[in-house]
Amino acid sequence: MDRHPTTLILGTGNPLMGDDAVGVIAVQRLREHPALPPGVDVVDGGTDGLGLIPLMEPYGRVILVDAVPMGLSPGAIRRFTWDDARLVGHGRSLSLHQTDLTDALILAETLGCLPPEVVFYGVQPHTMEWDQSLSPAVERALSPLIEALIAEVRSES
Repeated sequence: MDRHPTTLILGTGNPLMGDDAVGVIAVQRLREHPALPPGVDVVDGGTDGLGLIPLMEPYGRVILVDAVPMGLSPGAIRRFTWDDARLVGHGRSLSLHQTDLTDALILAETLGCLPPEVVFYGVQPHTMEWDQSLSPAVERALSPLIEALIAEVRSES
């Protein structure tokens, strides 16, 4: 039996930039969710970029939650994998943190320390202005996002 969790849910984003905070807010709320199964670590990764590599390395599965511009309606949620992201055509727009998160994943893969499974939950942002709260559309997306994350980690049991 493993003594350490094998799944990490990692929320990324800048809480000072409107909808970019969705990943951070989602993991804060997820930590308190009564249906979160044991054996899952939930971490606020902020905008650490390359600093996330050692955090992700020991896990077998990492689920990243972030605002992702996908050309959809604000608040739309999409699940995709690292393999899906690479197929999209150099996929360098996975995150709104310049290319820090994408660079971290590429470097981790190159160094052989990328977890075997990387899943993304992207939420289409509406506004990315400084000193703004979440837009109403992204705020409404939080409950379905959290439920999708709970279902994701429960499905692997």
